[in-house]
Amino acid sequence: MKFLVGALIVAIVCVALALTVIYSGLYNVSQANHDNALVNWVMETTVKRSVQKRAKGIQVPDLADTSLIALGVREYRSCVNCHGAPGREPGGMAKGVWPEAPDLAKTADEWTPAELYWIIRNGVKFTSMPAWGPSHDDRELWAMTAFVKKLPHLSESEYKAMQAAAGISGPGGPGGPGGPGGPGQAGPGQGGPPPMPR
Repeated sequence: MKFLVGALIVAIVCVALALTVIYSGLYNVSQANHDNALVNWVMETTVKRSVQKRAKGIQVPDLADTSLIALGVREYRSCVNCHGAPGREPGGMAKGVWPEAPDLAKTADEWTPAELYWIIRNGVKFTSMPAWGPSHDDRELWAMTAFVKKLPHLSESEYKAMQAAAGISGPGGPGGPGGPGGPGQAGPGQGGPPPMPR
């Protein structure tokens, strides 16, 4: 009985402390306020395990398909300002992002293709990673996945050659936002792989 009373008191104290933190505004939610190592570890581990669990069972198409990779090169232009590319540092916007957007040319191999697809499609809470699923069909999502998986194995010259081959010349160009073949230009189900399970 004493144990139950003690446990109840501890629970009440914990709830009271949590409510104090929540309603007092003690926690600084600013992106410029970087958390300590413990909080970062908790968040990183939670993200990793969550993605691994939800990516199970996703059927991965042939990511060596050159047409898929070429589409991925064009789609990746929406990502390069935060994630960089071979020979290209992230843009200024990335400096204000926390947690930092990973350099995919160095870290993409830490994730399986299914996990990358899930992240690209669904985004990640409490980061600046958006969900591209609502604005891209499945072929475009797998195209981004295929290209991101290639990033760690590309040199700067190879990356530039792939851009040139894809006809990328700047915003609004072929495959870019607002350009022919860009996001939203191809309808869902036009030759793409089967959708993943939710």
